[in-house]
Amino acid sequence: MKCGKNGKIATDLKILGKGKILLGDHVTIGNNVVLNVTEKLKIDDRSVIGDHFIIEGRDIEIGKEFWSGHYCQIGGGSCFEKTSKLRVGYWCHLGNFGFINTANPVHIGNDVGMGTGTKIYTHGAYLSFLDGFPVEFGPITIGNHVWLPGAIVNPNVTIGNNVVIGVGAVVTRNIPSGSLAMGIPAKVIKENHFPQKFSPKKRELLVNEFLEHFQNDIVKDVTNLNYERDTDTVYVLHHHGPPTAFSLSDKCINGIVTPLTELLRNEFRRHGVRFKSFPENKKYIQW
Repeated sequence: MKCGKNGKIATDLKILGKGKILLGDHVTIGNNVVLNVTEKLKIDDRSVIGDHFIIEGRDIEIGKEFWSGHYCQIGGGSCFEKTSKLRVGYWCHLGNFGFINTANPVHIGNDVGMGTGTKIYTHGAYLSFLDGFPVEFGPITIGNHVWLPGAIVNPNVTIGNNVVIGVGAVVTRNIPSGSLAMGIPAKVIKENHFPQKFSPKKRELLVNEFLEHFQNDIVKDVTNLNYERDTDTVYVLHHHGPPTAFSLSDKCINGIVTPLTELLRNEFRRHGVRFKSFPENKKYIQW
């Protein structure tokens, strides 16, 4: 196993397979984690592997700033066969008890949120196909900017970009980009619905409402925040030195790191706004 700088590995890590394991910088591995790969496992920078996570398979790559809850699993039935492969982009989230089966290839794009209990299956079989029972094997592709809060995805499904799947939905067919889908089986309720484009005035209103919430509910009596619509930038003013700038259009942060800027960065994240910036040596670094 090759580890990057400043990683954290908790207790009782079990490495069972003979494949190469590559961990990026600042990767955190929780308690009682099992890693079992026959060829390769790559986990990129600043990713968090939750407690009691089982990762098994043949060829797995997980992108930057992946986060997982506890008792998740990657692998399952047939995960060591030649057809097994997993690619996960950056900013992906796998909630508690999430499961990704990799009997066939799974490709998950960037900024994909898979909520608590989300299950992704690339094969479904138990009773004999010779008696007419359903047996299905097939890949799954999930695009960029997709939210699946507690859904089930069946084999041979492609989900496009900018899609929201309703809680508890069972996805059995392709979902086109920009859709809102829900139900069992999942059906498209709204087409070409995401992303929505707001006027500058509406966007300004949304940002100011967010900042008001931050000032009232997260950090009481904060007054050193300023939003400029022309640059689409939120500034955190400091008593000494230049402000820290949160560019909402460029998705980057420039300036010094303080407890307040980290609270603001986290609250933006909780509202779905993520930045390609991370704190290091008391300033924000771009990636």
